[in-house]
Amino acid sequence: MRLPRPARGTRVARVLRLAAILAVLTAELVFVVRVYHLDDPVEDRRVALARVQALLPEAPRDGLDETAAARLGAAADGLVASGAPGADEVVDAVPAAVAGAPGAAAALREALDVTGQGVEDQRAAADRAVLALLLGLFVVVCVGWFTWFRRLARRHRAVQQALTAIEVTARGERRLEALVRNSTDVVAVLDADSTATYVSPSTLQVLGLEPEEVRGRRFVDLVDAEDRPLLARALARQEDHDLLTLRAVHAGGRPLVLEATVKDLHQEPSVGGWVLTVRDVTDRRRLEESLTHQAFHDALTGLANRQLFTDRLDHALQRRESVGGELSVLFLDIDDFKVVNDSLGHQAGDELLVAAAQRMGAAFRPQDTVARLGGDEFAVLLDDTDLDAAGDAARLVLETLDGTFVVGGRRHRLQASVGLAGTATGARTSRELMRNADVAMYHAKSQGKGCLALYDESLHARAMELLALRGELAEAIPGGQLLLHFQPTVALESQSVTGFEALVRWQHPERGLLMPDDFIPVAEQSGLVVPLGAWVLAEACRAGAALDREGGPLFMAVNVAAQQLTHPAFHDTVVDALAASGLPAERLVLEVTETVILDDVERGVATLAALRGLGVRVAIDDFGTGYNSLSNLAVLPVDVLKVDRSFVQRLGGSEDASSLVEAILAMSDALRLETVAEGVELAQQATWLREHRAVMAQGFLWSRPVALEEARSILVAGVPRTGGADPAGSAAGQETTVEAVVAAVEISRLDTGSSAPTSLPG
Repeated sequence: MRLPRPARGTRVARVLRLAAILAVLTAELVFVVRVYHLDDPVEDRRVALARVQALLPEAPRDGLDETAAARLGAAADGLVASGAPGADEVVDAVPAAVAGAPGAAAALREALDVTGQGVEDQRAAADRAVLALLLGLFVVVCVGWFTWFRRLARRHRAVQQALTAIEVTARGERRLEALVRNSTDVVAVLDADSTATYVSPSTLQVLGLEPEEVRGRRFVDLVDAEDRPLLARALARQEDHDLLTLRAVHAGGRPLVLEATVKDLHQEPSVGGWVLTVRDVTDRRRLEESLTHQAFHDALTGLANRQLFTDRLDHALQRRESVGGELSVLFLDIDDFKVVNDSLGHQAGDELLVAAAQRMGAAFRPQDTVARLGGDEFAVLLDDTDLDAAGDAARLVLETLDGTFVVGGRRHRLQASVGLAGTATGARTSRELMRNADVAMYHAKSQGKGCLALYDESLHARAMELLALRGELAEAIPGGQLLLHFQPTVALESQSVTGFEALVRWQHPERGLLMPDDFIPVAEQSGLVVPLGAWVLAEACRAGAALDREGGPLFMAVNVAAQQLTHPAFHDTVVDALAASGLPAERLVLEVTETVILDDVERGVATLAALRGLGVRVAIDDFGTGYNSLSNLAVLPVDVLKVDRSFVQRLGGSEDASSLVEAILAMSDALRLETVAEGVELAQQATWLREHRAVMAQGFLWSRPVALEEARSILVAGVPRTGGADPAGSAAGQETTVEAVVAAVEISRLDTGSSAPTSLPG
C-alpha cells in the first residue's frame, strides 16, 4: 500500500528542523576542537610543575647540589615553556633555592602552589568544557532520537490507519458480498442492452433460475412482454428510477409481481453498468389486493360495500357533468327477512342473503354496481340509465328474487321492496340520490310486499314531516300530551263487560288528536316506543285497577311492541306498573302478535314465561295472519287467542272465512285457550260467533274506544244487547254517544305489522 505523501508545509518544517540540527552539530564540533587543543598544554604544564616539585626537597637549607640545581633549572625552564601561570615567579625563586638562601625554598613552594593552582584551574575549565560538550552532544542526540522516534511513530500510525482502512474496506466488501449472496432480492449488473454481466444467487429463489442461466441473457426477456418496454425505457433514459413494477413468470410457471430499482453506476470502475435490484412482491401485492377488496366489499356476499358504492356514485356523477347522460339508483330491502332469519337461524339467513346477492348480481349489467349496504339492504348503481330503463331493471330483479330459494334443506320464497331515484328526479349529489332512493324504498314497503316506488318530492316532504314528528313525540311523552282510550270486551253469552283494551292517543297541540297509525311507526323507528310503551303500561294498570274496583273483576289488555318485549328492563317495567297501581297480576293481559315474538323467539318466550309465572296472562293478537301459527302455539306461552278482524268481518259472506274461524275456535277449545273475536260490527256476526261457542268479542257493535269516564259509564249502564229488536239502532246510538270523544282512525295495537285497523273512521 502506498503511504500518503506529506504536505508541502510538512516538508518545509522538516528541512528547517534538519538545518537547526546541523547548525548545533557544527557549533559543537568547533567547541570540541578548541577544547582538544587546550587540553594538551595544560597537561604539559602539569608535567613540568611536577618535575619542579620533585626536585625541590622538603626543606632545602643548605641548597641543592649542582646536578639537582641543574635539573631544577631545566624543569623551571620547561615550566616557563609550558606557559603555566606564575611560571616566572618560579624561575625567579629557583636561583635562591638552589643557592640555599634562607626562605628561598618556602618562596619556591608558594610559587609552585600558585602555579599548580593555575594549572588545576585550567584543567577544571577543560573538564567543564568537555562536560558541556558531552551535554550538548547528549541533547543533540536526544533531540535527534526524539525527532526520529516521532517520525517513526507518525509513520507507524499512518501505516496502522491505512491497514485499518484496508481491513474495514475488506470487511465491508465481505459483508456486502454476504448480504448480496444471502439477500432475497436479485442484484444484477446490466450493460446497455440489459445483458446481465453479474447476477446474485437469489435468482434461484426469486425466478427459479440459476445465476448461470441468467448471466449473459437480456434481462428484459425475463419479464412479461407488456412490461418489457417499461424496463427498456428505464435503461435508455440513463437516469435513476425509484421504482418499477414488473410482471414475470417463475420457472415453475406461477406468475410473479416484481418491484425493481435501476441505478446508473457506469462511472464506477468496479461496476461499469446499470445496477438492477429486483424484489418479489407477489405475496405482498396479493395481500394488498385482499385487504383492498375487504375494505371495499361486503365480507358475506362479496358485493361492493357502502364506501365503494358511494365512491363509484361520486365518479359517475362527475362523468355525467362532463359528458352528460342520466344515472339511476335502486335501494332494495328484503321483506320480512328478520322473521325468516330469526326463525331459521343466522347461518341460514346468511346463506339466503348470499343466494339473493348472487341472483341480483346476475340480473344486472357488468358495468352496474350492486352493493350490500348492511343487513338485508342492497343498492344498485345504474350508470347511463334513465328512469324508464331503471324501472324495467327493478321489475326484473323483483321477478328474479320472487322465486324459490333452497336453504338448510327448506324452500323459501323471497320478496323485496325497491325504491328508485335518479338524476332526473332532481338529485345532484350522491347523498341526495341515496337519500331519495331510501325514502322511495320505505314508501314501497308501506305499500305492501314486493313493491316498487319512484321517488318524488312529496315523499321527501313526508319524510321531513316524520322527522319533525319524531322530535315532537320525544317531548310529548314527558309533556303530558298522551292519553288512553279503552274499548270494552264483551262476553257473548251474558253481554256483560269482561275487560278493556287500552289504546293510546296523542293530543298534539297543533295537529289535534292523532291516532296510533300517525305516530307509532315513528316511535318504533326512533326507539321511542320503549318509553312510550312503559307510559301506556303504567297508565293502563292504574286505570284497570280503578275500573276493577268499580265493576270488577275486569281484565286490562295492553299491546306490547317488539322492542318492548326484547328490552332487558321489560320484566321489571311490568312488575313496577303492577306494584304502583295495585292491579292484580291476573287482571293484566299482554297482547303480542306472532311477529313480535318471532323477532327474538328465545328472549320473547323467556320473558313472557317469567311474567306468566307472576300471574300475568298473554294473548296472541291478530291470530291467523302471522307465520306458522299452529306450530308456534306449541312453544308460545299463550292464554288467549284474538281472532283477526279480517276473518270476522267476512263471516256469513265467505265460506272460507267461516270455516277458518270455526277451525280456530275448535282448536282453542282443544288447547283450552280463551278466544276473543275482534272487529264485530254486525249483530249477525255476533250471533254466528255465539252459535259456534265463541266466548268473548269486541267491536263497534258494542262500543268504540272511549275515555276513562266513558268506560266507567259503560260499566254502570252496560253495553247494548245484540239479541234485541233493533241491535243496529242501539249500536248507532252508542256510537253517537262517544262521537265527541273519538275522532279519526283507531289503531288497536302498537305493532305496525298489523294488517288492518281495529276501528272504522268516526
